[in-house]
Amino acid sequence: MGGDALRVAREKAAGLDPAAIASRVGAEWDDGAHSLTFPFLGSAASITYPDYEVSIGANPAPPHIAALLVYHLAISDGSLPTGTWISFADLPEASFYVTAFRGYTAARIARHFAPGAAKLGGAVESVGGKNLPGLADRAWLIPALPRVPLALLWWDADDEFDARAELLFDSTASHHLETEGYAILGSWLTSALIRHEGP
Repeated sequence: MGGDALRVAREKAAGLDPAAIASRVGAEWDDGAHSLTFPFLGSAASITYPDYEVSIGANPAPPHIAALLVYHLAISDGSLPTGTWISFADLPEASFYVTAFRGYTAARIARHFAPGAAKLGGAVESVGGKNLPGLADRAWLIPALPRVPLALLWWDADDEFDARAELLFDSTASHHLETEGYAILGSWLTSALIRHEGP
């Protein structure tokens, strides 16, 4: 996603009722400021209406992230998370991209934070994540967007296996973003975790 994708996303969202969008995606609509705001991976995203200019915190969002967020506003049907987790391979038309996706998300996280998850926990907290017990040696629930939770699973290295990570999605994922959007979201999250790694 880039400049062309952002243009297409804006066209798709054009004319939609911003108050209705806010209700569907769990955002806040400020009628005076003509903007939608919502949390995005530990930061505040703001999108103006009707031109759909996107900021993350005080900075303009990169075009691919802006396109992702505007697409989300345009296509989300408001489905609430079920708490049932699926893999990237379970997303629509994702089978050809699974290896690449794992390479720049879970495998990259495992390489960076190995051998244990001590520093990963602090990094996850920086993007709003909280412990999610019972799924792996360590696991966290990460609220990427108000209706779009992610689960990050971690298995420590042992005598037989290297450390391993896995990124999962709620079963309602396809109701909120296209599969390409989740590829971008996973990459952005991975970079954010590495960037926010604690001491």
